[in-house]
Amino acid sequence: MLLALALIFLPIIFDGQGSYQAQLSSRIPDEPIIPVFPEPTQLRPIVIADVEVSSSTEPEEVGNTVINETEDPVPVITSEPAYTREVPRLDEAGLPQGWSVRMGAFAEEDNALNLMERLRAAGYKAYVRSGENSQGSLTRVFVGPWLDRELVDQYQEELRNEFSLAGDIVRFEIEQL
Repeated sequence: MLLALALIFLPIIFDGQGSYQAQLSSRIPDEPIIPVFPEPTQLRPIVIADVEVSSSTEPEEVGNTVINETEDPVPVITSEPAYTREVPRLDEAGLPQGWSVRMGAFAEEDNALNLMERLRAAGYKAYVRSGENSQGSLTRVFVGPWLDRELVDQYQEELRNEFSLAGDIVRFEIEQL
């Protein structure tokens, strides 16, 4: 009987039909194609040394040569530069004196931050400073700094027209850490 069962079940087991083999598939993508660029060449600056001309060497005497001056020499035009930059004055710390426009002082810091964000969105360099006074803590909003006082006057007028706030021109002070 055991032999009969072996004859029935052994061919089923060993023929491979009854076994399970998982389908293997790869999910690894193909290797990307990366363009190869040539190695960038670094340009080094050319250094030209100053050479002193000694007075002991005299130019060789050239034969009688006549220079024909048929053309008029080009007139030299001297003009003043279109823009002369104002040299900023230095304070006692040796730093240039700057100017800012104080747009307002707020007891609520959120109001100051909102104004600063509006100014920055309009393209101005805005910043805030916190300080104490007799009324408590205030957060001040500034635009700037600039080195040229006339430029600050122009920006103050521009800010007044755009934001309807009369800003005060104040000296820029470096914040102590």
